[in-house]
Amino acid sequence: MQADPLYFHRPEYAAKLINSLQGGITHAFTLFAPRRMGKTQFLLKDIAPLAEQQGFNVFYFSFMADDGNIPIRFQTALQQFAENIQTGGKAKTFIGQISKVEAFGLVIERQHSADPAGGIVELISTIAAANRPALLLLDEVQELARFTGAAGLIRSLRTGLDIHQDHVKTIFTGSSTNGLKTMFNNSKAPFFHFAHALDFPQLGQDFTDFLADIYCQRTGNSLDKAALYRLFERLNHTPMYMRAIIQDMIINPELPLEAAADYRLAQLNTQGTESGVWQKLKPLEQAIMQAMAATDSSSPYSNDSRKQYAAALGINEVSSSSTQGAIKRLQRHDLISKNTADQWQINNPLLKTWILENT
Repeated sequence: MQADPLYFHRPEYAAKLINSLQGGITHAFTLFAPRRMGKTQFLLKDIAPLAEQQGFNVFYFSFMADDGNIPIRFQTALQQFAENIQTGGKAKTFIGQISKVEAFGLVIERQHSADPAGGIVELISTIAAANRPALLLLDEVQELARFTGAAGLIRSLRTGLDIHQDHVKTIFTGSSTNGLKTMFNNSKAPFFHFAHALDFPQLGQDFTDFLADIYCQRTGNSLDKAALYRLFERLNHTPMYMRAIIQDMIINPELPLEAAADYRLAQLNTQGTESGVWQKLKPLEQAIMQAMAATDSSSPYSNDSRKQYAAALGINEVSSSSTQGAIKRLQRHDLISKNTADQWQINNPLLKTWILENT
């Protein structure tokens, strides 16, 4: 597949994680960030190639899907990986679960076996017995806990990884701290204290400077790097729309930055997904989301916050119990959560951008 010229590699961060795993500092990481912040691409384009280069057999699987077959697909993919690495030769990377890979309009469909096979513990034992260490990249792993009947699989996965942690390393990713707590943070959770938790770092101005340089190389035009970074901040550091804006400007070199940004923001506003979510919220829930969009670190239960909600709603007072109930409903719908620094945040950065732009 053709390389993605707009992808911003993070080799130093990838090396830091892999070296920690390889050197025995830890045997597992959990990377947390909201969706669309680049975790999957980081695993596939930075972690996997470097890990293979350093002698790991690499397995990637995404638990994000809209069907009920993920536990079966995971077992099948793990078995295929175990069989694949027994053939010897150089280190290998196995992508076990991506329904579609898209880059510049290119779509590759991947087929999946419908037959589950073998116990998870036995499969991990087979993987550990190979002549190279293995690195399992388990993407959006909190989704596994949502499947009815997956508890046994999760327990077996923990057992197998515990037994063979010297030979089988793991990087989990997750976009919902509410879901991750079900698997990692609760004292009764199957992966309690299993992995070292990290917030996946946001991209900064080095990312937008890189895009500006690519734009200059492809078009011969200059671009105000400070203005580009301010736009990235306005987009809540979400790389997807930032890349799309630069792509539009490369295709149409006469398109100014402001017009390209307005087009993509208008597209966000007209897609209806974020506005549809907003319309379903109760007024107090909307007030809480507005406050969190303005500052992730705010305390939603404080007296000052409840006065802010009351002012937004045009009423005298908002009680603690009403606030607590609204926050619990937002958590149940996976709209808000706490990050690893114990700060409240909106889980979907595009929804956060929509709120800031439209309310």
